[in-house]
Amino acid sequence: MPPEQSSPEIVEKQVEDMLIAGIRYKGKYGDCGKYFRWIGRKMGRWICGKPFNLYYDPQYKEIDADIESCFPIRRSQQVEGISVRTLPGSRCISLVHIGPYEQLGRSYEALSAYIQENGCQTDQPIREIYLKGPGMIFKGNPQKYRTEIQMMIHS
Repeated sequence: MPPEQSSPEIVEKQVEDMLIAGIRYKGKYGDCGKYFRWIGRKMGRWICGKPFNLYYDPQYKEIDADIESCFPIRRSQQVEGISVRTLPGSRCISLVHIGPYEQLGRSYEALSAYIQENGCQTDQPIREIYLKGPGMIFKGNPQKYRTEIQMMIHS
């Protein structure tokens, strides 16, 4: 296992407010691809960043998870079925997971340990930003996927 996976670096940072286009739904984690494609088709020229999911459940749910698939956008454009709003910024703890999505649990365990060790209080939703993943045509190498996990914190 590469060193990045065995000991991910956790950082505290500030994330800024962001104008987003999203679709919130109940489903499986793997359902997000179809929502990203739909948002991409409807909002394409206004998208200005990487896709991400917001997770509203306090713990992992195999099915019926409360998810919002989103893209940052550069200007407000109303499209039926898509929520356009400002996602508030906050302080967060963050780490970049390197590897397949099926192994994200290890990174969440590292974040949970950090939260307990440092007495952090977290807020929902959790953000997963897909920095490098499967492309629109080719799956790519899952060992090289990069996913930033952000958990919002307050004192």
